[in-house]
Amino acid sequence: MGRQLSTPTAILLGSAMIAAAVYLGLRHGPAAVPPGARPAAAEALQAGPAASAPPARAGAAAPQTVPRDEVARQAARALDAHRPAIVARCYEPAIAAQPEPRAVKYVFNITFDAQGRQIARGLIEDRETARPEVTACLVGALPPVEIAPPGANVRVDVPFSLP
Repeated sequence: MGRQLSTPTAILLGSAMIAAAVYLGLRHGPAAVPPGARPAAAEALQAGPAASAPPARAGAAAPQTVPRDEVARQAARALDAHRPAIVARCYEPAIAAQPEPRAVKYVFNITFDAQGRQIARGLIEDRETARPEVTACLVGALPPVEIAPPGANVRVDVPFSLP
Protein backbone atom coordinates (compact mmCIF):
# COMPACT_ATOMS: atom_id res chain seq x y z
CA MET A 1 0.00 0.00 0.00
CA GLY A 2 1.38 3.43 -0.94
CA ARG A 3 2.45 5.87 1.70
CA GLN A 4 0.11 8.86 2.07
CA LEU A 5 0.92 12.29 3.48
CA SER A 6 -1.05 13.30 6.54
CA THR A 7 -2.96 16.57 6.38
CA PRO A 8 -0.64 18.41 8.81
CA THR A 9 2.40 17.20 6.86
CA ALA A 10 0.86 18.31 3.57
CA ILE A 11 0.05 21.74 5.03
CA LEU A 12 3.59 22.09 6.37
CA LEU A 13 5.07 21.04 3.02
CA GLY A 14 2.82 23.48 1.14
CA SER A 15 3.68 26.31 3.52
CA ALA A 16 7.39 25.65 3.07
CA MET A 17 7.01 25.77 -0.74
CA ILE A 18 5.09 29.04 -0.55
CA ALA A 19 7.65 30.56 1.83
CA ALA A 20 10.49 29.55 -0.50
CA ALA A 21 8.66 31.03 -3.51
CA VAL A 22 8.03 34.31 -1.67
CA TYR A 23 11.63 34.47 -0.47
CA LEU A 24 13.05 33.80 -3.93
CA GLY A 25 10.61 36.24 -5.53
CA LEU A 26 11.42 39.04 -3.09
CA ARG A 27 15.13 38.40 -3.31
CA HIS A 28 15.09 39.49 -6.96
CA GLY A 29 12.61 42.33 -6.44
CA PRO A 30 13.31 46.05 -6.83
CA ALA A 31 15.84 47.69 -4.54
CA ALA A 32 14.53 49.51 -1.48
CA VAL A 33 13.84 53.23 -1.90
CA PRO A 34 15.77 55.33 0.62
CA PRO A 35 13.61 57.43 3.00
CA GLY A 36 12.78 60.80 1.54
CA ALA A 37 13.16 59.62 -2.05
CA ARG A 38 9.94 59.71 -4.01
CA PRO A 39 9.25 57.07 -6.63
CA ALA A 40 8.49 58.41 -10.11
CA ALA A 41 5.09 56.68 -10.02
CA ALA A 42 4.02 58.71 -6.97
CA GLU A 43 5.10 61.95 -8.65
CA ALA A 44 3.25 60.99 -11.83
CA LEU A 45 0.04 60.33 -9.88
CA GLN A 46 0.20 63.76 -8.27
CA ALA A 47 1.00 65.50 -11.56
CA GLY A 48 -1.97 63.93 -13.38
CA PRO A 49 -2.38 61.58 -16.33
CA ALA A 50 -0.87 63.90 -18.95
CA ALA A 51 2.41 64.13 -17.04
CA SER A 52 2.67 60.36 -16.62
CA ALA A 53 2.95 59.63 -20.34
CA PRO A 54 6.56 59.37 -21.51
CA PRO A 55 7.60 61.88 -24.16
CA ALA A 56 7.30 60.48 -27.70
CA ARG A 57 10.55 60.11 -29.58
CA ALA A 58 10.66 60.64 -33.30
CA GLY A 59 11.00 57.34 -35.15
CA ALA A 60 10.66 55.23 -31.97
CA ALA A 61 8.17 52.41 -32.29
CA ALA A 62 6.12 51.20 -29.36
CA PRO A 63 7.32 47.82 -28.08
CA GLN A 64 5.49 44.90 -29.68
CA THR A 65 3.63 42.59 -27.34
CA VAL A 66 3.03 38.98 -28.21
CA PRO A 67 -0.61 37.83 -28.11
CA ARG A 68 -1.58 35.84 -25.01
CA ASP A 69 -2.46 32.71 -27.04
CA GLU A 70 1.02 32.68 -28.59
CA VAL A 71 2.59 33.04 -25.13
CA ALA A 72 0.45 30.09 -23.97
CA ARG A 73 1.65 27.99 -26.95
CA GLN A 74 5.28 28.85 -26.19
CA ALA A 75 4.78 28.03 -22.50
CA ALA A 76 3.20 24.67 -23.42
CA ARG A 77 6.22 23.85 -25.61
CA ALA A 78 8.58 24.84 -22.78
CA LEU A 79 6.70 22.57 -20.36
CA ASP A 80 6.64 19.72 -22.89
CA ALA A 81 10.42 19.93 -23.18
CA HIS A 82 10.59 18.79 -19.53
CA ARG A 83 7.95 16.05 -19.91
CA PRO A 84 10.32 13.06 -20.43
CA ALA A 85 12.31 13.88 -17.28
CA ILE A 86 9.15 14.47 -15.24
CA VAL A 87 7.57 11.21 -16.43
CA ALA A 88 10.69 9.26 -15.50
CA ARG A 89 11.22 10.99 -12.15
CA CYS A 90 7.67 11.57 -10.89
CA TYR A 91 5.04 9.68 -12.88
CA GLU A 92 6.55 6.23 -13.49
CA PRO A 93 7.40 5.51 -9.82
CA ALA A 94 3.87 6.53 -8.77
CA ILE A 95 2.26 4.32 -11.44
CA ALA A 96 4.44 1.40 -10.39
CA ALA A 97 3.23 1.79 -6.78
CA GLN A 98 -0.44 2.43 -7.64
CA PRO A 99 -1.63 2.05 -11.25
CA GLU A 100 -4.84 4.10 -11.00
CA PRO A 101 -5.59 6.80 -12.02
CA ARG A 102 -3.37 6.52 -15.11
CA ALA A 103 -3.68 10.12 -16.31
CA VAL A 104 -2.87 13.14 -14.15
CA LYS A 105 -4.21 16.53 -15.29
CA TYR A 106 -3.01 19.99 -14.29
CA VAL A 107 -3.32 23.61 -15.30
CA PHE A 108 -0.25 25.77 -14.83
CA ASN A 109 -0.77 29.49 -14.18
CA ILE A 110 2.46 31.09 -15.36
CA THR A 111 3.42 34.75 -15.45
CA PHE A 112 6.31 35.84 -17.66
CA ASP A 113 8.12 39.16 -17.59
CA ALA A 114 8.78 41.21 -20.72
CA GLN A 115 12.01 39.27 -21.34
CA GLY A 116 10.20 35.90 -21.27
CA ARG A 117 11.42 34.76 -17.86
CA GLN A 118 8.99 33.06 -15.50
CA ILE A 119 8.24 35.36 -12.56
CA ALA A 120 5.37 33.39 -11.00
CA ARG A 121 3.89 29.92 -11.35
CA GLY A 122 0.90 28.22 -9.84
CA LEU A 123 -0.45 24.73 -10.30
CA ILE A 124 -4.04 23.51 -10.25
CA GLU A 125 -4.55 19.76 -9.98
CA ASP A 126 -7.67 18.11 -11.40
CA ARG A 127 -9.52 16.49 -8.47
CA GLU A 128 -10.72 13.55 -10.55
CA THR A 129 -7.17 12.48 -11.44
CA ALA A 130 -5.37 13.75 -8.32
CA ARG A 131 -2.11 12.06 -7.37
CA PRO A 132 -0.52 14.14 -4.57
CA GLU A 133 2.81 12.29 -4.74
CA VAL A 134 3.15 13.14 -8.45
CA THR A 135 2.16 16.76 -7.83
CA ALA A 136 4.69 17.19 -5.02
CA CYS A 137 7.43 15.69 -7.18
CA LEU A 138 6.42 17.82 -10.19
CA VAL A 139 6.59 21.03 -8.17
CA GLY A 140 10.13 20.20 -7.05
CA ALA A 141 11.39 18.77 -10.35
CA LEU A 142 10.19 21.40 -12.82
CA PRO A 143 12.62 24.30 -13.21
CA PRO A 144 11.43 27.81 -14.15
CA VAL A 145 10.45 27.93 -17.82
CA GLU A 146 11.37 30.61 -20.34
CA ILE A 147 9.85 31.75 -23.60
CA ALA A 148 10.69 34.27 -26.31
CA PRO A 149 10.38 37.82 -24.93
CA PRO A 150 6.70 38.85 -25.13
CA GLY A 151 7.44 42.57 -24.62
CA ALA A 152 5.26 42.90 -21.49
CA ASN A 153 4.32 40.89 -18.42
CA VAL A 154 1.87 38.18 -19.45
CA ARG A 155 -0.06 35.60 -17.36
CA VAL A 156 -1.31 32.46 -19.08
CA ASP A 157 -3.07 29.23 -18.12
CA VAL A 158 -1.49 26.15 -19.68
CA PRO A 159 -3.11 22.69 -19.54
CA PHE A 160 -0.60 19.90 -18.80
CA SER A 161 -1.15 16.20 -18.30
CA LEU A 162 0.91 13.11 -17.58
CA PRO A 163 1.89 10.72 -19.04
